[in-house]
Amino acid sequence: MWCLISQPNSVVFEVRVDPKSIGQECLEKVCEYLGISNESDYFGLKYENNKGEELWLNLRNPIDRQVNCHGQTNPVRLALRVKFWVPPHLLLQETTRHQFYLHSRVDLLEKRLLASDWDCVSRLIALIAQAESGDYEPSHPPHNVYMQASSISSANVTQKPNNLLQKIISEHKKYKGMKRSTAEYWLLKEISELETFGEEMFSAKPQGSTMLGVGPHGITVYEKNKPKQLISFTNIISASSHRRSFKLEYLSVENKELLLETKLDSSHVASSLYRALTEKHAFYSCETVRSAVTAQFIRDLKGTIVSIFNEDSTLGKKYVFDIKRTCREVYDNARRALYQENAMQIVPPEKPECTHNGVNCKDSEEKLHRLMDALTCKICMDNQIDVVFLPCAHVVACTICAARVDRCPLCRSEFNQAQKLYLPGEFRQQVC
Repeated sequence: MWCLISQPNSVVFEVRVDPKSIGQECLEKVCEYLGISNESDYFGLKYENNKGEELWLNLRNPIDRQVNCHGQTNPVRLALRVKFWVPPHLLLQETTRHQFYLHSRVDLLEKRLLASDWDCVSRLIALIAQAESGDYEPSHPPHNVYMQASSISSANVTQKPNNLLQKIISEHKKYKGMKRSTAEYWLLKEISELETFGEEMFSAKPQGSTMLGVGPHGITVYEKNKPKQLISFTNIISASSHRRSFKLEYLSVENKELLLETKLDSSHVASSLYRALTEKHAFYSCETVRSAVTAQFIRDLKGTIVSIFNEDSTLGKKYVFDIKRTCREVYDNARRALYQENAMQIVPPEKPECTHNGVNCKDSEEKLHRLMDALTCKICMDNQIDVVFLPCAHVVACTICAARVDRCPLCRSEFNQAQKLYLPGEFRQQVC
C-alpha cells in the first residue's frame, strides 16, 4: 500500500507499507526518509475523514481501520506534523528543527499562531526571510518573501503600523551572515515564548463562541467577550468524552469542584479532545507514561461479542492512546541514540588480529573500552564518575553534573545526598 506524505511546505513524497501495518511502521519509514528517526516521538501523522475533519492517526492501530482505503491501488494521503512542541534547545538534530520550522511557519501564515505584538511580527518575518533568501540585498530585496509572510498577525488588537515594512527590513539587516539553520532556530525560539505555543485548538458548539486549546500546561478556555481561563493539569480531577460531549471536572482557584461540559462537531472531535488532553498531560507533566494510559482500549461490536467468550481476543481491539515516551524520556532516548551513532562512526578500522602471551589484543582493547565507558559520567559523557547518589547507591555521574540534577538519571528517584567518591589511582589515569 502506498502512502503519500505531505510536509508542511507542501512537498509530497511516498512510502510503501504493508496494507495491514500499523501507523507506527509508516511513521518510522517517513522519519527515516527525512533523517529524524531519533526524535520521531515529537511527530505524528494526520488524515482527513469523510467529514473533512483533520484527525491524528493512532500509531498503534492498523492504518486501514482508521483511513478509508479504496483498494490497494489508491494511495493513502497523510500529513506529517509536529504533535508535541518543545523549545528548540531540546531538539538535538538540525533536521528535526527544520521540520519544526516548516510547521511553525505554516501556523504563523494561517494565523493559527499569533505573535505577541507587531515588533515580534517584524522579527518573525525577518527571520523567515533570512532563512529562505539569505542576507538582505538592497538591490534585490526579497519582496516575495515579505509579501507571503505579511499574513502573519499579532494578538495585539492595535492596527498594523504603517512602517511595518521598514521595521522588517531593519530587522533583516541585523541578521547579516546568519546561516539558514540559525535563523530557523531563532524563529522557533521566538514562537516558543508565545502564549499559545504548542496548543491544539478545538472549536466547541455553538460554532465560534468557544475555543478549547490543549497545550503543555493544561487546557485553556477561550470564550467570546470573556477573559481566557487556564485549567492546569494539576487542577484537573477527571475528563471523559461520550459521543459529541466532553466533560471536565476540575478545581477552581478557590478549591471548589467545577464542571466544564461542552459539545463538539462530532464524536471523532470529542474523542480527539480527550486524547489530546490525556497524551499532552502524560508527555509534559509525567515522569513516565503510566500503564493505565498505554493499556486503554475499546472494541467494535464484533470484537465485543467475541470478547465475551475469549477476553484475550484481539479482534476489533483499538488502542485509545499511542504515546510511548514523556518529554524527558524522548530527549534522553534521542541523546543516547545520537551518542551511539557518533561512537560507531569514530571506531577505527579493524586491525589485523594480534596476540600477546596467548591473549587476544582485540579482546583486551574491547574490555578496556568497556571499562572506560563504565567509568565515564553518563550525563556529560566526558568526565569520570566520582559521585554516588544516596540512598539509591547508583554511581553514574561526575561532581559537576550531580550538582545540576535532583534525581538519579538511572532510576529517576530523588536522592538525599551526592557523596564524593574516590576511584583508585590506576582507574583515574585510564579514564583521564
